[in-house]
Amino acid sequence: MRHKSINLFLVALMLAAGTILNAQDMTESLDFSIWPKGEPNTAYAKYFTGQSYLAPLEAEKGGPVNVTFEPRCRNNWHIHHRSVQVLVCVAGRGWYQEWGKSPVELRPGTVIAIPAEAKHWHGAARDSWMQHLTYMTRVEEGASNEWLEPVADEDYDRLPATCAPQPTAEAEQMLRRMGGAYHAEFNRTDPELMERFHNFAFGEVVEQTADLLDDRTRFICYLATLIGCQGIDEYRALLPAALNVGVEPVDVREIVYQATAYLGMGRISPFLTATNEVFAQRGIALPLAPQARTTMETRRPAGTEAQLECFGEAMRNFWQSGPEDSRHINRWLAANCFGDYYTRGGLRPESAAPGEPEPSAMALRELITFCFLAAQGGCEPQLRGHIAGNYHVGNDRALLIAVLSSNLPYIGYPRTLNALNCIRQVDEAEQGK
Repeated sequence: MRHKSINLFLVALMLAAGTILNAQDMTESLDFSIWPKGEPNTAYAKYFTGQSYLAPLEAEKGGPVNVTFEPRCRNNWHIHHRSVQVLVCVAGRGWYQEWGKSPVELRPGTVIAIPAEAKHWHGAARDSWMQHLTYMTRVEEGASNEWLEPVADEDYDRLPATCAPQPTAEAEQMLRRMGGAYHAEFNRTDPELMERFHNFAFGEVVEQTADLLDDRTRFICYLATLIGCQGIDEYRALLPAALNVGVEPVDVREIVYQATAYLGMGRISPFLTATNEVFAQRGIALPLAPQARTTMETRRPAGTEAQLECFGEAMRNFWQSGPEDSRHINRWLAANCFGDYYTRGGLRPESAAPGEPEPSAMALRELITFCFLAAQGGCEPQLRGHIAGNYHVGNDRALLIAVLSSNLPYIGYPRTLNALNCIRQVDEAEQGK
């Protein structure tokens, strides 16, 4: 076997080799405290494209040499006459190729035994540093190296990126604002999927909706949507990015608390746990400042006032309407859903322009509820009611479609199309009045 992954003592060393995804340029860099970078490879520089470095290991005992390649660096085609070269990739990503054969990807743990007289080259991937150990074995008398022509750029550039998706300029701008940690592991294991997802969600979709959604509102809606669709792993991954783009800790807490009324404690508990864990990691002290604005005595009338703000005068006596055996649920809707949660502080709206009235936080809370319901599915009657509520507090059709479009990468097309149909039904009902 000419190349394979090994599971001997080197594995432990290679697993310790750190690779770091650089969020700024989506290039995988290395932790040189594991395998030394060494000195610039000046003696053989004329046989390399790009910069390489040499770090002999136990050179006085004839030990192997650790060779470090910067991204895109590779050596020329060459031949080892009358000797066998062994490569052991210890960090990063790269390529090895013999003349006339398909390239072989180098990852930590890959071992290549290069037969004598084989014309070949090896080097880093275009988006990653790479380190490999090299040593010669089965060296016969008269052994020598023959350096040949460089690897042509057009041939090298046909090799796929190996460690990270390649973002469009638009997606890269958003990823930079997000801080770069998002999907770091998937970027390594599933670069093709992440390239398409990031370029769609943070490039194409953001560009389509940028006129109506600022970063804070967009990410508030993302978090509400992920709670609604029960995307706990994605919520945990996205929350640090949301905090990086301007979502405040109190915003996050209010989203989770409000979700209690629409999903129940059984479904929001994991999100509360994830939120508190991320806050602890970032040094955010808990509990946050209290935001309750009602008491057990005032919650029902205050909740009715919140319902009136969202839906109009028809809600004034809703809390005491309905069949006697279930009337208590309408009372709870006013007292608990609206009185306990919609009346809370902390979830500030965007500041108004000079001379304009300060916008109500109710518009943002209704937008969050729209996200909860659209993402859940199966709540179309309630979704239509809250679409009307959004219209009543000033969130128009264009904004709701922008939010729904922005959330589509996280909930998929069926639930997005169902929510769009609900918007159309509400519009038709309004026009028919």
